[in-house]
Amino acid sequence: MKKTILAIATVLLVFTACHRGNETPSREEMAKVIDSIEATTRTAVRMEAIDTAKGNRLMSLYIHYADAYPEDSISPIYLQKAAQIATGMFLIDDMVTLYDRIIDNYPNYSQLVECYYEKGIALDNAGRKDEARIAYQEFLEEYPDHFLANDIRKALPLLDMSDELLIDYLSKINEQESGTR
Repeated sequence: MKKTILAIATVLLVFTACHRGNETPSREEMAKVIDSIEATTRTAVRMEAIDTAKGNRLMSLYIHYADAYPEDSISPIYLQKAAQIATGMFLIDDMVTLYDRIIDNYPNYSQLVECYYEKGIALDNAGRKDEARIAYQEFLEEYPDHFLANDIRKALPLLDMSDELLIDYLSKINEQESGTR
């Protein structure tokens, strides 16, 4: 709890000091604030597992940084982290917006394939099957030879199955795989 209060106080102090008038904090100042909050979340198994207050604050800082410094090479990284937190907090609309922003604005981002994939998986898990289908198809159009493409091709027909049919189908596959071993 003390670490959280200290991190929030640090953030407020830095932003108060940096926001004299309309002055935007420097990259270094913003990155330092983000690093200090990330340091308090390192105990979380994944970025998505942090608590709501920290998650919202960290997402806000990531987005603010990318807004202020869109050409910085760390901006798409921060946006992806924000999207992963949004997914973990079940803020699916925010997650879609963030992944779309990366896809649209950072075509050379080294983790772009993961952004397409993570977007589809999150939509699928959220039960938004039609949107998941579109995301998967976009993945296949952009990366038809990627090693995940075969998995996505197999997953597409499953989007049309009810939960009961899907469970039955997966049970049969599991039984077949167990019998061939």
